[in-house]
Amino acid sequence: MVSLPAEETEFFSLDVSPELTVPLGKDRDLFKLGGGVFVTGNFAMPFSRLLHLTADAGYDYIPLANDADSFSLFSFGGGAGIDYPVLSRLSLYAYGKGGYFYAFLNDRSGNKGGNPWVYGGGGAAFRVSGLFSVGVEGSYRRYFGLYSDFGITLGTALHFGGSDVQKKPKQEKVEPKPAVEPKPELLEGEGLGITELSFTSIFPVFYSYYDDHPVGTAVLYNFEEQPAEDIELTFYVKQYMDNPKSAETPETLGPGEKAEIDICSLFTSDILEVTEGKKVSALINLSYTLDGEEKTEEFVESITVNNRNAMTWDDDRKVCAFVTAKDPAVMRFSKNVSGYIQGAGSRATCRTLRQAMAVHEALDIFGLSYIVDPTTPYEELSRQASVIDYLQFPKQTLEFKGGDCDDLSALYAAMLESLGIETAFITVPGHIYMAFCLGMPPEEAREQFDRPDNLIFEEGKVWVPLEITLRKEGFMRSWQEGAKEWRENRAKDQARLYPVHTGWEAFKPVGFPGTPALEYPEEDEVREAFVRAEKTFINQEILDDVALLRAKIDGDPENPKALNSLGVLYARYGLDDEAFAQFEKVLKVKKRYYPALINMGNIYYLRNDVEKALSYYQDAEQIAPENPTVLLCVSRTYHKLENYYGARQAYDKLKKVSPVLADRFAYLDLRGEEASRAAAAGDVEGVMVWEE
Repeated sequence: MVSLPAEETEFFSLDVSPELTVPLGKDRDLFKLGGGVFVTGNFAMPFSRLLHLTADAGYDYIPLANDADSFSLFSFGGGAGIDYPVLSRLSLYAYGKGGYFYAFLNDRSGNKGGNPWVYGGGGAAFRVSGLFSVGVEGSYRRYFGLYSDFGITLGTALHFGGSDVQKKPKQEKVEPKPAVEPKPELLEGEGLGITELSFTSIFPVFYSYYDDHPVGTAVLYNFEEQPAEDIELTFYVKQYMDNPKSAETPETLGPGEKAEIDICSLFTSDILEVTEGKKVSALINLSYTLDGEEKTEEFVESITVNNRNAMTWDDDRKVCAFVTAKDPAVMRFSKNVSGYIQGAGSRATCRTLRQAMAVHEALDIFGLSYIVDPTTPYEELSRQASVIDYLQFPKQTLEFKGGDCDDLSALYAAMLESLGIETAFITVPGHIYMAFCLGMPPEEAREQFDRPDNLIFEEGKVWVPLEITLRKEGFMRSWQEGAKEWRENRAKDQARLYPVHTGWEAFKPVGFPGTPALEYPEEDEVREAFVRAEKTFINQEILDDVALLRAKIDGDPENPKALNSLGVLYARYGLDDEAFAQFEKVLKVKKRYYPALINMGNIYYLRNDVEKALSYYQDAEQIAPENPTVLLCVSRTYHKLENYYGARQAYDKLKKVSPVLADRFAYLDLRGEEASRAAAAGDVEGVMVWEE
């Protein structure tokens, strides 16, 4: 925008400005240098020639950093500015303005949207003649939900009216108008009347919430000299309610008394069919008895019903209503994935972690993408509690194969909840993501995990935070980034964790109509991706311990304790081949080292070579006949061979030397199907006890 103080006879100038745009901050990672052109009309103010209003229209072309895509952006708006003459033909100016932009990707994806923008800047202009000016300026622009940049502009302007000589602008004094006191409103009426009636906008996703939370309020006033009795007020929306809903009202309202009544509503699930916001009619019926005579009045009001995906962020727990764990599309996806990984990977990883890994990797194979919606970005709307946001149901996110941070978090939470895994949402400034509960005591998690600072310990539970927007970067990367965001914001008291089950108490999940046709990932692909993710986790978990033990072994290659400990470390994480190699080295150095004999027997037991396992256990028993681990291994091996006499002898000894261990494997005291059910109930069928 090129501007000079207008002459007294000048009222308008037209400015055409080509510009170079430079992305700022984190946007530099996503966008490259761009360019465009602005056309600006400047309207001089008659009361002050220093001030002017503007009307703007512009176009920008913004390449993305990947060199493959670009945005086209059209903007419209206006604002105001001030000009200050320095010399007769030279002026400095500053301005601020705003408006609305519409952007779309220059490809076939169809991604598009609009949002407000603001623009501030300043520069210098030189009047070449009475009709023509040139100038240069710098400016900052913020396109909400998309990006921000710094603009450098060289412009020209045509002026209509005025001469070459600038005149001192006239200053006009504006006298303030006296304030007018509003007149008090007088209540007039008869009987029992409604003097005030107001309603909130209805959000279909919370339709069950309104059963005991008000959709509006009514103020009742008794205009008569007799008390009003048997008061009843009902609310009814024909399209979306089966029956009128009665409000809680006072039994009696005396002469001149008033009462504020909360109006609730029991909507039906039909309200979820609303895909575009609309107004509907609501019927309010008021009945009462006055001086023995029954009276009834009806009022019709219009209320706003938002679309089924709408919500506001005045309460972050509201997002829990979108976690539809029982949705058939969600359950079919998650339960298929859970079935795919049965028997795959390491037995050492807990069930919850295995399933969470598998679902994460399956969603990547499925093609799920993180897409920022420029029309409803969480970063902006989460700071404006009254502004309506658009959230996708998990079924929609699967169908669209993408969504914003809140959409992806709701989908992943629904997937895990459908598998019986408790989840939570995490909010930090400008962002929302999720976590899942490991289902183990905090002390066990601190002992089991090599990096407990990557876990969240809240209210006696252990949570794994996941930055679900990091698609295609693997489960461990998502975990590490989620933990980092939690630590950094928790230290500033800016992070909050909202368990989904707690949120469901107020905002129940709803059934979303329709079943999309989806192509699910192939079983082999999911298994392979899961095994890779699990190996990455295991390697990171044991990295430091392996390094320490190998340093000991390098200093003493025939140290049986260090070799055995390294084998046990591998074995506990399901790396059986690596463990076998270490136990073999121990027994070459020291044939009668009973911990390695027990552990080697365990390897053969896991390989289902029970006879070979028993021979190692018996060798260990000759050396350490009272060792609890030896007795357990001998007993369970005999039990598996259905030699119940041998199993009972070893188990009776175990009960004497280690009652706790014996109680854990109490199925050894039983036989047949009864023993199998007890082992499964105790979750000890695949549990191995390793001897250090």
